[in-house]
Amino acid sequence: MATRNRTAATMKHVNQENIKNIKPAMVVVPSKGKRAALGEISNKVNTLRGVEPIDRINLLQKKKVTIPKRQAVKPIANANENPPVQVVKPVMKTSSSNVDNKSEVVNVPAAPVSQKREERNSFSTDLLKFEDIDEQDKENPILVSLYTSDIHEYLRSLEKKFPIKKGYLTGQEVTPKMRCVLIDWLVEVHQQFRLMQETLYLTVAIIDRFLQSHRTIDRKRLQLVGVTAMFIASKYEEMYSPDISDFVYITDKAYSKADILHMEMIIVKNLDYSFGRPLPLHFLRRYSKAGKALPIHHTMAKYFLEQSLIHYEMCHYPPSLIAAAAIYLAFLILGNEEEDVGKVIWTDTLAYYSTYSKDDVLPAVRDIAAIINNAESSKYQAVRKKYVHVKHMKISVRPELKSPIMLSISSKSNEIQN
Repeated sequence: MATRNRTAATMKHVNQENIKNIKPAMVVVPSKGKRAALGEISNKVNTLRGVEPIDRINLLQKKKVTIPKRQAVKPIANANENPPVQVVKPVMKTSSSNVDNKSEVVNVPAAPVSQKREERNSFSTDLLKFEDIDEQDKENPILVSLYTSDIHEYLRSLEKKFPIKKGYLTGQEVTPKMRCVLIDWLVEVHQQFRLMQETLYLTVAIIDRFLQSHRTIDRKRLQLVGVTAMFIASKYEEMYSPDISDFVYITDKAYSKADILHMEMIIVKNLDYSFGRPLPLHFLRRYSKAGKALPIHHTMAKYFLEQSLIHYEMCHYPPSLIAAAAIYLAFLILGNEEEDVGKVIWTDTLAYYSTYSKDDVLPAVRDIAAIINNAESSKYQAVRKKYVHVKHMKISVRPELKSPIMLSISSKSNEIQN
């Protein structure tokens, strides 16, 4: 029994020694006050922000900032005159003088307030006389109403840069009749391919510009020129242009792919890669907006333009002028006699935005009227058949095209030509 007690006392002593030798896993730092939740980290943050505790309730409330009262400004003796502006004029030090650099104060009279307001609110004084047709488009950034006038001014400079001379086929193997047959056929091709309107106008522009500068084209290659011009125009205007094999098929394989590609290189180099000549359709949309045209007016003007594309005697007119003549003639023959008695067709707004007066437009109007008057008996029926459809409001068969006004205008054109 004594031996058992001695053994238990020895084991208790050994266990106590083992407990003393084991290192604690966490060192506890004694502190006088209550231990911080995060130990030393919390203490360091507190020393950085300050000893005083942070009042989080006050942080959520807005601090009231007291603004010092400003002293009342003394009124100027003369309210219309602005106080002079002080400009500091530096005086540079020269090597010969021992005078230090100084600043000379010069009193410069300020610009009057009325002049500043005029400069700030100044715009074209012409718009005070005519209606601003771009006012309603200022909220639409796609229409870029701020730059529309500058864009059309640039387009007019381009049409002067790339003119089509009157009678440019004189002395060539290609005759005006051949050109008319080619354009009439291309109108049908344009319909079969379902291309955009701009593609047709650009095709005719490329053909006229190329035949004007490259005067060695014979009749055998004329169709090749027309097909290649539409091939180039479709790549320029269309999002998905027809494949070159489609143009080979449309010519009944009279020309190969190599022929079209070779002619494309000749046309592109001859025109110096410049295909940005404006189209009549660009100006027509502007004039329809300025004249507040209805859809039927705009469609009839497009019919006049496409008829003008075919006829050789109309190709020398600038695109802006022929578009103005087309919309003028549409307004003239489609006006309501009861509502439009005494109404001016070519208004000041149209004259301002087109830059053409009524006298400038009338010669082209007479030529278009003569073409439309003979459209039914003409050999070139592609455009007329195109505008018979309901999609184009059956414009080509409307009775207004045979009205006494059209007959009188076309007769004046024939008298001038004779």
